[in-house]
Amino acid sequence: MACRSASSAAASRACRLRTVRRVPCLPLLAALAAAAGAAPALPPLPAWSSSAAVESAFGYKDNLLLSAAGEERSSFLRGSAEFLLMRVPTGSLEYSSFAQAEGTRFLQGRTVRNEARVWLRNEAGWRPGPQWEVHLPVTGYYDDKVFDQSDTELERLTAVLRVFGAVAGPALRWDFHRSAWLEAETSGQREKFADHGNDAWTRHASIRVSVAPHPGLEAGVGLNSRWRDFDFRSQYSAAGRILPGTSLRTREDEADLRVTFRRGGVSPWQVALRAGLLDYRDNGSGYFDRREVQLEPEFSWRPADWELRLRGAARRVEFGVQTVGVGLNPAPRIRDEHEVDLRVERRLRPGWSLFAAFRWERARSNERIASYVVNEGLLGLRRSWEK
Repeated sequence: MACRSASSAAASRACRLRTVRRVPCLPLLAALAAAAGAAPALPPLPAWSSSAAVESAFGYKDNLLLSAAGEERSSFLRGSAEFLLMRVPTGSLEYSSFAQAEGTRFLQGRTVRNEARVWLRNEAGWRPGPQWEVHLPVTGYYDDKVFDQSDTELERLTAVLRVFGAVAGPALRWDFHRSAWLEAETSGQREKFADHGNDAWTRHASIRVSVAPHPGLEAGVGLNSRWRDFDFRSQYSAAGRILPGTSLRTREDEADLRVTFRRGGVSPWQVALRAGLLDYRDNGSGYFDRREVQLEPEFSWRPADWELRLRGAARRVEFGVQTVGVGLNPAPRIRDEHEVDLRVERRLRPGWSLFAAFRWERARSNERIASYVVNEGLLGLRRSWEK
């Protein structure tokens, strides 16, 4: 109506300009909206993902038998492989499977020529609600290496052992707060040794509460108990003599505190600290009773094309009944253990990396036969794939 009532030429041109600016905008906007709606959607994420890696390394170890004297030294070749298969948790069900195998060949070893280990874990998960998770992990393993038995054997020595084991049991997680959760787990474990000396059934129960009050900061407290029933081992008297006709059972109660702090950015890094207290008791005279205190810090750093991991551990073991020496008042047996692990990895190209690692381990005790030092270093190449 305003356009038709205009009398001057200028008013008519203005009216036509406003009409041209208004009317074509409607179909243009409709066309743009249709084009936006017709844009191709992003491809859906695959339901399954997998990764694999193999490593080959050459190294040197200066104490194959964890011996206090007469160390056996050797260079070695080591190879390992690992594989991960995971179902992306887009719904209420999830699944993961992880397998790892490692073998070592000692080139100058006389008593110990080979070491091997295999580890396989399958885990199924279900989310019945936004705050609940139920998991069923099943783990199987095989270990063939030199074990330090000086904590549990009267002879206080080390030996080459082969052990097969399996662990299975449900775990429940409750996210009762947006930054806090509770986890409870129970499981059964079966271990069989080649010599059958330590065959046993073990029951596990644990509960943990964790909080993440700030981004990158997580802290948790856990309580763990383990009850072990040996197939063939007997109880010992307080003097260290076998008691025929008895069956050895033990209980371990452990409390631990874990704190993790991580930062992102160009060079992400993480610092973690674990402190633990373990109380070990047997069902007899208490000959195997001991208390352990452990502190385990760990640091990792990932600048561009590099990865560095440094872990340390310090452990104090105090025995309740076992003593060292002779006389009317022999000293209680004590043991200090220290470990340092360092690994540096450099990515050469996609899928390929070069790594170097060093491990130092020391056990010191007022019982000389239970003391030793081990140094191990290696240099290797890693090839990895992801899909």
